[in-house]
Amino acid sequence: MPALRTIFQTTALTCALTLPLHAQEQPVETPVTIWDAISFDNILTLVVQSFIPTLRVLADVRYDQIDVDSVRNRVALVGVDVRPFLPYVEADACAITADSLVLSGQPIDRQQGYALNMALEGAVLDFDCIPIEARPVVGMLGVDNIRLDRMTVNVKYDFASGGAMINFGADLDNLAALSGSVDLDYISYRMDLDNEEVMPAAYLNHVQLTLEDRGLYSTASRMAPPGMLDPAALEQIIPGALADMFGEMNGFDARELSTEQDAFINQTVIAAKAFVANPTQIVVESNPPSTPVRLGEADLEDPKALFSKLTPSIGTFPMAITTGIPAAELKQAIDGLLPTARNLDVGRALLTGVGAPRNTTLGLRLLDPLAKDGDADATALMAEAMQTINPENAYRLALHASSKGKARSLSLLNDLEDVLSLGQMLEVQDSMLGGGGPVASDFASIGDIRRAARGHLLGTTRIRSYRAAYYWASVGAATGDVASVAIRDEIDTIMRLRGASEAWSEVQTSLENGVLRDWVGRDLPAELQK
Repeated sequence: MPALRTIFQTTALTCALTLPLHAQEQPVETPVTIWDAISFDNILTLVVQSFIPTLRVLADVRYDQIDVDSVRNRVALVGVDVRPFLPYVEADACAITADSLVLSGQPIDRQQGYALNMALEGAVLDFDCIPIEARPVVGMLGVDNIRLDRMTVNVKYDFASGGAMINFGADLDNLAALSGSVDLDYISYRMDLDNEEVMPAAYLNHVQLTLEDRGLYSTASRMAPPGMLDPAALEQIIPGALADMFGEMNGFDARELSTEQDAFINQTVIAAKAFVANPTQIVVESNPPSTPVRLGEADLEDPKALFSKLTPSIGTFPMAITTGIPAAELKQAIDGLLPTARNLDVGRALLTGVGAPRNTTLGLRLLDPLAKDGDADATALMAEAMQTINPENAYRLALHASSKGKARSLSLLNDLEDVLSLGQMLEVQDSMLGGGGPVASDFASIGDIRRAARGHLLGTTRIRSYRAAYYWASVGAATGDVASVAIRDEIDTIMRLRGASEAWSEVQTSLENGVLRDWVGRDLPAELQK
């Protein structure tokens, strides 16, 4: 037998060595089918490639590479060369090139709203692209081609609130950097049913525009007449120029300036003198007495009303520097000496990074005592900050915040349930209810029972608890209440869709036994007839 085994092993080794090398290394090939081409990446790439010929009606468009990532919802064009058809330019003399153009939207695992992000890197606009009437001014600045190191636009619309955040920025090489932000609390586009016309409006929280000097002032100042930039001259020139401009904007019948317009002119003089002394940046932003501010079409046509609502300010630094958390208070927070009354404001600033540098650890430390005392604002802030670092604790906090009606906490609850197991989720819910569980004598009417079931299921007026919701829905269903039947079935559907039917069946059996025991032992039919 050993000799026979040796012969078989030798024969197998010889056969293997006689096979071609690629036959030994390559896996079995499978034929390509039409289904191999049907992927989201391929479809998205095809859509982008198909859109390019449409652009070529307006300009010659070329690019070296295209990169599509469907998971990140991102499309990148590398080595872009655009030559638009302009009436004042011969052939393709106007060239706009860029190292890359990246467009991205909302990632597929985050569907709370719409998002659009654009980033243009290393762009160059030929001098020939500039309109002929503007070329002398640009030429006097000593600029041959306009170089844009980077330009970004970010738009994010939130489904739940109906609001949006818009940020943009552009960095012109050796000239200036322009950036801005718009915080919209709500975007309204109600329709007038009488004339079927849309009445757009925006509820504005804040708007800011910043112009940062990167060499433009040094170049432009050399072109200014002697003495024009002296402080005394600025005090004479700026008020008159702006007063004339605002007067024309207001209209012939309302040329007199408003209080807000006069205040803006005075601020402009101060800002201009400060900028000339130390050329850094100019910041224009809204500063209304209360927010949000509603802006409709009528406001855009009335400069006085617009100034009155926005009360814009101008300076050489953002208002957040003076209205944010003082450095002395931040030091108190670091040293553990901050008065408790300031924990919420300072903690919010540290968690959001607005009004103070973001520091999650310190922010959570300040808010923790407030959350333990049941402060809904603190729990909402902490839940959002902890959703990735400690989902279970974040879920506990979000349960409390949502039950107190805090915005965004409900959607956070749903997101966290996607990452927690059923056991983890129910354990946190039970602990938040205090471990007592539902008691049959808590409610004396079918309406109360139905509202309890719905409240525990949704989690905006009560602590979300699938156990309590199922218990009360089962009690209500037993009385013949159709709405309670729907709630009970909705919970079963939730568990099935999250792939927890088997685990939930054990919980369900226990709950049904409890309902039947209370139904008989406490004679609930008789109680509900009283």
